[in-house]
Amino acid sequence: MSASPTQAVTNSPEAGLTGDTLHTHSGARFSWTPYLWFAPAILVLFLVTLYPSFFVAWLSFQKTRYYELTGFVGLANYVEVFGSSAFWDTVFVSLTYVVGSLAGAVILGMAAALVLNNAGPTGSVLRVFILFPWTLSMSVVGSIWLWLLNPSFGPIPYMMQLIGLEPGLMLGDPGLALPLIIIVTAWWSFPYVMVMATAAMQSIPQELYEAVEIDGGGALVKFRYVTLTHILPTLGSTALTLSIMYLTLMTLIIVMTGGGPLGSTTTLSFEAFRGTVQAVNIGPTAVVSIVVLLINVALGVIYTRLTGRVTG
Repeated sequence: MSASPTQAVTNSPEAGLTGDTLHTHSGARFSWTPYLWFAPAILVLFLVTLYPSFFVAWLSFQKTRYYELTGFVGLANYVEVFGSSAFWDTVFVSLTYVVGSLAGAVILGMAAALVLNNAGPTGSVLRVFILFPWTLSMSVVGSIWLWLLNPSFGPIPYMMQLIGLEPGLMLGDPGLALPLIIIVTAWWSFPYVMVMATAAMQSIPQELYEAVEIDGGGALVKFRYVTLTHILPTLGSTALTLSIMYLTLMTLIIVMTGGGPLGSTTTLSFEAFRGTVQAVNIGPTAVVSIVVLLINVALGVIYTRLTGRVTG
């Protein structure tokens, strides 16, 4: 018996392919499965980051007695903070700290990368030792340098006295405390710059250096037009990462100076921490926290665009 036209069409290969395609399209419906996989991460992000940020933003419009809300004050806390000379002094200290630490870390890191990049196996061994400060926690770094800089029995003041220099109060001197904190921070973080710069240098084709040599260019020309040109995006993203970290860094300051003497090492993040612990009305402290948050968000946006431009 001959098959009917309907059966023939159904049994043909083209019909099977068409049927599979229709079945595939009909099965391509919206699914919650991918979102369920990401739900725990989103929940943790909300609880750890987003909710505290919104809560601090709400506190900045409130008058409080410790954490008890006593009334909505609108922009009064912002007016109080931005109208205070102490706030702008803290901003200046924060900018000085970030810029100074970043300059020291980048210069030391670049110098170490340039020296060790062509040192062969010896350079690889030395990198391991140079990375040691970066592996230490901030509390350990602060304790070590607190001992080294102690004006009574510290090795550094003692050596200064041996060569005829008066060490003074060191971290107890309002004029020296911030520069010393900057030096310690740069010492702790420059290995990170060294690692990033070394990785970027090793990706530069050697043919470019050979071309510069053929044209008669020296070491300075190679660095300016080959090395620096190729690693500049990496240095930019590294500098932004360190800037965000410096802006929120508190442990080193807490251990070494406690924000003193006379507020000479009080940064925005430290002021937000101290105000949260000590202040009765934490509304102005919440404003300082919001300022730090906005600066970090701005730096994060710049970092995202820079890294996207490099990779894309």
